[in-house]
Amino acid sequence: MDPDEIEFTVDVGGGADGSLVAPHGELDMATQGELRAALEQQAARGAVTLDLSGLRFLDTSGLRLILETAEASARDGFTFSVLPGIPAVQRLFDVAGVRELVPFADSEEGDKP
Repeated sequence: MDPDEIEFTVDVGGGADGSLVAPHGELDMATQGELRAALEQQAARGAVTLDLSGLRFLDTSGLRLILETAEASARDGFTFSVLPGIPAVQRLFDVAGVRELVPFADSEEGDKP
């Protein structure tokens, strides 16, 4: 396997206030379905934290999934929060102008690109 090709995985575990969903690798059109399934399953439990720190790439299909999950949480009554990713991942939220629409967990302001 090429070292630049990192397999996409989604880890699910218990967080302090519910389920922690942690994708690893590249979140794009080809992989967003796997993350969507994990988020929907955990949302049924009442609280979900999405940890973006394991992503090395995020495209607009992944961004759309995160925005849809935020909308669903408001509509369906489950708690949703997002732990920020690396600067290259966070930059997409800024470029798209949607950072304020994503419920990022309290974090250092220094993690903004």
